[in-house]
Amino acid sequence: TEVATILLQRFPEHSEPLLIRGSAFRQMKQYESAIEDYEEYVSRAPGDSTTIVNGYPSLGDMYFECNQQQKAFSCYKKVLKVVPDNWLVLNNYAYYLSLTGKNLKTAKEMSGKCIKANPDNPTYLDTYAWILHLLGQDTEAKAIFKHAMLYGGKEEAPILDHYAEVLFSLGEYDMAFIYWNHAKSVDKEGTLKIEEKIQARKAERNTAK
Repeated sequence: TEVATILLQRFPEHSEPLLIRGSAFRQMKQYESAIEDYEEYVSRAPGDSTTIVNGYPSLGDMYFECNQQQKAFSCYKKVLKVVPDNWLVLNNYAYYLSLTGKNLKTAKEMSGKCIKANPDNPTYLDTYAWILHLLGQDTEAKAIFKHAMLYGGKEEAPILDHYAEVLFSLGEYDMAFIYWNHAKSVDKEGTLKIEEKIQARKAERNTAK
């Protein structure tokens, strides 16, 4: 952030350092500061397509992290008006919609466009499969997750976690715990709290017996 701040002080008419500093704040999880920089960036040329495409995706992500969902979705819509096939934005929009539990059919449609254009992208496959799971289509979700496993999904703890949830929902408990244990080994920092989930699911299974 220091270098970007110096650049802004020396060349205040340049906007790129705002993106650089905003990204740095984002990595440090200083989301409010990131929002300030991204907002300043987009305000400098609000109608410029390059500004919209470069600034609003990140601004939308930060709004969502700060529980400002409608502002986040507004940002994504602005980008998609300019570039309807911006796959990253479509995927994030669909996934964040799924987290709200609302408009799942719309989320499925957007996510479906992503995997149609990027059939081997594990992140996009994860989003689509997770939405299918939320819609109660676990058999279909399992097939998508199996495909994601072939293209890097085994290295991503969130994808493994989602796949395990689907397997558990299908009653494939042993396989579910295999994938949860793998997710735990991949999630080095323990941010997903997989061990807690494993114990909770084991208790749930034992109660159901």
